[in-house]
Amino acid sequence: MPLLDAVAEAGPVGIDATTEQQARVESCAGALLDAGYEKAQARVPLSGTYDLLYSMAKGGSNGKVGPFIGKVCQIIVDDKSFINQVQLLGGALKVQLRAEREVLDDERIRVSFIETIFTLFGLEVKRQRTEGVGIWEQVYVERGLDGSAKLRVMRTPSLFILRQR
Repeated sequence: MPLLDAVAEAGPVGIDATTEQQARVESCAGALLDAGYEKAQARVPLSGTYDLLYSMAKGGSNGKVGPFIGKVCQIIVDDKSFINQVQLLGGALKVQLRAEREVLDDERIRVSFIETIFTLFGLEVKRQRTEGVGIWEQVYVERGLDGSAKLRVMRTPSLFILRQR
């Protein structure tokens, strides 16, 4: 898939990629709009853990905190709840953003952020309420063999690409 090749070249933190790499990822993602078999992409079930392959978001949700780049994943808890997680320093520092989702229609999901939890060496050091709501538009969703989403391309409005483990 050309998108995955472009993402592999650009790396997960899109804002650090070259302009050419960003343009290639954007072009490949745009080519997938309405290309999938799923007509109700926001309704495809999510399960398991999704690794962030690429993000054009600024801030910690792309995995970059100062000079450090962590591993980002999304852990699906149930049909409504999930956790966006960033692990830094080999997992010594973990930041988890708990959120809930609501399918609005076939293409859009409303995401409400609930709380952020910071752990250091496995011990919780801070928990704080987090407010915010966003609409995630599904660009492309590909089902896996189990029927759940295997590959997800969405705009929050920043481009995010996630793949199921």
